[in-house]
Amino acid sequence: MVDIKKQIVDSISPDQYHALLDISHTVNSSLNIQEILDLVLSELATVVEANASSIWLLDEEKKRLNVAAATGKKSEEVKEIALEIGEGIVGSVVREGKPLITQDARKEKKHAISIAEKLDFAATTMMCVPIMTRDRVIGAIQLLNKADSQPFSEENLYLTEVVANAAGIALENAHLHDFLQRENQSLRYELGTNHTKFQDIIGTSPKMRQVLELSERVAQTNSTVLLHGESGTGKEIIAQSIHNASPRAKKPFIPVNCAALPDNLLESELFGHERGAFTGATNRKEGRFELANQGTLFLDEIGDMQIGLQAKLLRVLQDQQIYRVGGTKPIDCDVRIISATNQNIELQIKQGSFREDLYYRLNVITIELPTLHERVEDIPKLASHFLNKYSWEMKRMKAGFSPDVVQILRAHTWPGNVRELQNAIEHAVVLGKEEEVQVEDLPLSLRKNWKKGEIAEKTLALEDAQRGFKKQYIEYILAQNDGNRSKTAKVLNIQRTYLSRLIRELKIGE
Repeated sequence: MVDIKKQIVDSISPDQYHALLDISHTVNSSLNIQEILDLVLSELATVVEANASSIWLLDEEKKRLNVAAATGKKSEEVKEIALEIGEGIVGSVVREGKPLITQDARKEKKHAISIAEKLDFAATTMMCVPIMTRDRVIGAIQLLNKADSQPFSEENLYLTEVVANAAGIALENAHLHDFLQRENQSLRYELGTNHTKFQDIIGTSPKMRQVLELSERVAQTNSTVLLHGESGTGKEIIAQSIHNASPRAKKPFIPVNCAALPDNLLESELFGHERGAFTGATNRKEGRFELANQGTLFLDEIGDMQIGLQAKLLRVLQDQQIYRVGGTKPIDCDVRIISATNQNIELQIKQGSFREDLYYRLNVITIELPTLHERVEDIPKLASHFLNKYSWEMKRMKAGFSPDVVQILRAHTWPGNVRELQNAIEHAVVLGKEEEVQVEDLPLSLRKNWKKGEIAEKTLALEDAQRGFKKQYIEYILAQNDGNRSKTAKVLNIQRTYLSRLIRELKIGE
């Protein structure tokens, strides 16, 4: 056996060696699975002189084989076909894990005649080799009809097996790289509110850039900040980022939701209590102000704080001292206050439900957070971010969104803002069966009024609308390819230099 292989190796021509080197270079220089498969298959089909070829990969969840790459006149039609394991020659090779060469496929019992008839393609000479990784068959390479009606040789088989082994390793490496990338993104997200920095926040729209620029400027000060915006716009993430960019970054960031607790419990939560201060107070408890000493206290939903507790908060801000509930000894505290609300505080002042003097203490710097509807340019990147997060968490890897889903995401008004988008993507990952998110995977609230091909009403001039769509779509494809311009240009079917010019002209990423 060794002698036979040696004879085969010795008979390989210089052109075939160069082809193997090119294939090796492709495998070792790229982690793009589709790019590897397309280039490897094209090179292999040329060197063994096959009129048609295909690479089939196993979908383990659905227990079927799909065409991942193909060459020849029927290459596009072939990509529409799926095989069950054991179906046809390809299915049998995958099931048995053994290569096959035949000089007339039509005489093979395993040959799927119905598929040949459907494609209107007569396969005579055929070679099929399994693709393996870690002793597991993950697909097959099929080569059809050698040029000049010649039979495929043992030399051709050997070359194909070499390429199949290289493809298996490449696929394993690419999947591993993708897995690690998603894990890294997930870990960064999980660290999220503890380590968020301004550069980690997804937001390239004009209004979000203004928010981030102002937040960075105030971060270096001790001024109190009031974040105003609808629910789900990311007020706590901005507050955490301000803290992380401030001189207090190494000290605690303590959040408190003022709407989550009744007034008496909120007072104890903020200021702490002494033992025996009230029924159930069996031990002394430090409040959030003490826990946040030398750090930042984030008071979320400050507009829901009752008027009586507002007076006590004002006194703390003035004196920089707190009294525990039931205590008589003042406790010094050095705390920066960042508060947030989705309410109209000035209206509350007129109605008598919010103290004007406290408002001016909290409102040294106000930062208005835009709704998601006001920053539609950011939707593609946000959607891709959440897709990666939930794909990793649920071990249900998704490649992206169908064009119809992209249209729906752009057209929806998002009354729940970023939080609604996040929930919608989680919903889609949980229910989706395909590699790409489909319309039926989305929550009913997003798709109930959508009609295929429908364009949302716009008041923009045509040129502005085209420019806006072009910018959003390029940003989306860039996000899908992790910012890689070469890959993005290939998807868009344009030159990389033209893509770079569009990025400059449309001010993408600025």
